[in-house]
Amino acid sequence: MRGACPVDRLTVMPYPSPRRLVASVIAALLLALLAPAFVAAHSELDTPTPADKSTVTTPVIQVSGTFTEANKPDGSSLLVKDASGATVASGGVDTTDAKLMTASPAGALPSGAYTVQWTTISAADGDIARGTWTFTVAVAASPSSSATTTAAATAVPTTAPTSIPTVAPTAAPSPSPSGGSDTSGGGSDVILPIIVALVVLGAGAAYLLSRRGRPTTGA
Repeated sequence: MRGACPVDRLTVMPYPSPRRLVASVIAALLLALLAPAFVAAHSELDTPTPADKSTVTTPVIQVSGTFTEANKPDGSSLLVKDASGATVASGGVDTTDAKLMTASPAGALPSGAYTVQWTTISAADGDIARGTWTFTVAVAASPSSSATTTAAATAVPTTAPTSIPTVAPTAAPSPSPSGGSDTSGGGSDVILPIIVALVVLGAGAAYLLSRRGRPTTGA
C-alpha cells in the first residue's frame, strides 16, 4: 500500500497582456502631464514691461504685465510704487485682453527705483496669485531743458539803457528884410563905437584947451 504523497500546487500569477501594459503606461504619462495644470490653475506673471530688474533710459508712460491665464477684472490689480512706497500709478485688467494688466501714471515717471505689485484672480477658477517685479528709470535731461535751466540760473539782470535827452536843433534866425545881421548882439555893437567916439572927442577937446591956455611968445 502506497501512501499518498501530498502534491503542492503552485499558483501561477498571470502576466498582463502587452496591450494593457501599454495602456497603463500611457495613462500614467497623461496623469503626470495634466496634474500640474490641475494643481496650479492660478494666473502667473509671464512678461513684465518694463522688464524685471531692468534700467530704462527712455520715458515710461505705462507699466504693463502679461499673465499666463485670463483674469477677472474684479479684484485683479496692478500698482506701481516709488522708492518711498507711495503709489504713483494703479490699474487693472485691460478691457480688450483679459491676460493683460496695465497702469498709467499721470505723467512720465521721473528717474528713480520702482516696484510693481500685481494681484490676479483667475477667470477659470477664481484662484488668487500675487507677486512683484522691480525696475529703475534713468532718463537723461534733454539738452534744450538743460540749456534753458542753465540760462535761467546764470542770467544777469540788465538795466535798461539811460535815455540821452536829445536837444532839438535851434532854428536858424531868419534874415531881416534889409539884409542886416542878427540883432541879438546889436546893442553892444552900437554902444562901443559911441564910447570910442566920445573918448576921441574928449581927448581932442582936452588938447585944444591945453593949447589955448599956453602963453604965446613973440617972434
